[in-house]
Amino acid sequence: MKDLNDLMQAILDMDATQRKAAAAAAEERTERLGRLDEERKAIAAEYAARAQASGRAAAAAADAANRAALEELQRRRTAAEQQLDARAAAHRDEWVAELVRRTLAQPRAGGEA
Repeated sequence: MKDLNDLMQAILDMDATQRKAAAAAAEERTERLGRLDEERKAIAAEYAARAQASGRAAAAAADAANRAALEELQRRRTAAEQQLDARAAAHRDEWVAELVRRTLAQPRAGGEA
């Protein structure tokens, strides 16, 4: 009977040892998962910061390009306005003479034909 009691005690001791080992392994696993989660969060934060900085840089570059394009458009518009004014000035006397001729060629109002 003593052998049976010793065998039962040995089984209980092995079971307790196995439970302790399983608990220790679960605790270690939980710790490792926690560290991995912290690393994952740090990596995600780093890449989010990089993406944000990259986005700001791209926005700044686009803004500079837009400003340059707008300045070019304004320069072209000014040049086109100056060309139009020069053309109008070159033909002004001709247009005034044509308008005077047309006005004089019209029958006068008041019944005269």
